[in-house]
Amino acid sequence: MLYFIVRKWKSTHSESYRIEKHTEDLAEANKFLAALSLLETDDWVSFKIVPYQDVLVLTKEMEVHDRSN
Repeated sequence: MLYFIVRKWKSTHSESYRIEKHTEDLAEANKFLAALSLLETDDWVSFKIVPYQDVLVLTKEMEVHDRSN
């Protein structure tokens, strides 16, 4: 599985997101998250680990047929 470390900046008027790092190793993601959280001094900034899985690709065999005709 792939993990994204996402930086969220939120103010009273807007918010933005940025991917800081990606990795396939959850332990590495946790270490990086801990380091970022420790070093960040801005109260408007937070970090999260977001797991990513490949999207499901439908094949012709999986297609649903319209039976209303």
